[in-house]
Amino acid sequence: MKVLVFIDHDIVCRNFVMSGGLLKLPHHCDVRFVFPDDGGKRVTLDPATLPLGAPFERLTIDAERQRTWRWLLFADQLKLRTGAHEAAIRRLRWRTLGWKAAAMLTVAGLPSIDGAWQKIVRRRLAQRPNRHLPALLDREKPDVVFHPSVLEGVFINDLIEAASAHGIPTVVCMNSWDNPSTKRAVVGKPDWLLVWGEQTRAHSVRFMGMDRERVIPFGAAQFDVYGRAPRLDRSEFCRKLEIEPSRRIVLFAGSNAGTDEYGTLRALDRAISEGKIANTAIVYRPHPWGGGGRGGWQLADAVFRHVVIDPTMHGYVEALGRGEPGITLPDYRDTHDILSAVDAVVSPMSTILFEAVLHGKPPIVFAPADEGGWDPLSNGLPMEHFSEFFSLRDNRIARDEVALVREMQSLLAPGVCEQRGRRLRAEAGAFLATFDTPWSERIVEFLQGVATTADDLASSRCEASVA
Repeated sequence: MKVLVFIDHDIVCRNFVMSGGLLKLPHHCDVRFVFPDDGGKRVTLDPATLPLGAPFERLTIDAERQRTWRWLLFADQLKLRTGAHEAAIRRLRWRTLGWKAAAMLTVAGLPSIDGAWQKIVRRRLAQRPNRHLPALLDREKPDVVFHPSVLEGVFINDLIEAASAHGIPTVVCMNSWDNPSTKRAVVGKPDWLLVWGEQTRAHSVRFMGMDRERVIPFGAAQFDVYGRAPRLDRSEFCRKLEIEPSRRIVLFAGSNAGTDEYGTLRALDRAISEGKIANTAIVYRPHPWGGGGRGGWQLADAVFRHVVIDPTMHGYVEALGRGEPGITLPDYRDTHDILSAVDAVVSPMSTILFEAVLHGKPPIVFAPADEGGWDPLSNGLPMEHFSEFFSLRDNRIARDEVALVREMQSLLAPGVCEQRGRRLRAEAGAFLATFDTPWSERIVEFLQGVATTADDLASSRCEASVA
């Protein structure tokens, strides 16, 4: 069986390749990886340095064609629909596109204009055909194409269209929690979509128009490591970070929401010194591409009494001090070690809040309401992936530093952390499907199954087109 694997982002490299999720595929299939040839805009890593276990090549990208695809998506997202999530998406698009483009695309999505707009965009796409991707499919003749994806990017729309025209089944796998509800720059539909669990399955049906039976709860490749024993026990972790083992340990995990993480850490450090939060140490871990929040450069020279910076992120923090925020791709084993050792997690807004629950560690989302102007936290929290998660009774949200200290006081009371953590972990199955077999083995079996039923899929496509 021949499989073409399309990868178009550093984050996908981290979560599927560097995690070992695709390590076994080349042992069972004839695999070729495909990366974008776009000057390193999305994949800055050198594919030759990645543990692919198979050959790779780069595919030429037409940037103008990708922008044209997005016109269809943005016009659809700007349509007036009811619901807090839909309103948040519209606010996001107005913010990122600017008022002129957003106004034009809002008009384009009106019921009386939408049909004509679709024809205009399709005509423009036809005038700039993607010749490189069909040529690749003609040459390689894969039995199936596999695209782990953030559900937007330079491959997904052309890949679905070209593979369908060639009669090749497409399997797309979501990369992260919010992909089906907020990213989803998918105009067509893949034959199969692999998602984390029932929550994202419902989101894929609702927001992407996928048929429910074509959306498969499959777990997350990057989280398989969380089922293994951590490399450090708590005593070793405390010794490494020079934390007194009798203290409660709270992980403050940064986000990319642009909040004042340095200022919040100072406030927590002061609260611990003043006895408002008793016998507690804070471990700070910046978001891998969040820049340490607003003014994150100050972290490089910060002096705290009760805050310790995660040693695995020292290099990143030093780069912040030099004015070089960039992006880092930390090992999920490091995340597992920290989450296994701490008692609770605080974060402005990040997937690590859910990862904490997987470890039985209760989270507090810190969403300050006074961050100025358009508040990405206030806009993000109504979105479905977060709002459904925070409807769980043991989750907590603090909207200012006073409330954060109060929530931490309550959470760190004797027995509370452990009780909340156990209850939350029991509810995690609604968000992440779990399996006895590793993700790396299940993906081989799934792709082989898709390839063997390709003829049936082609017949169903034909029947659908005739109907």
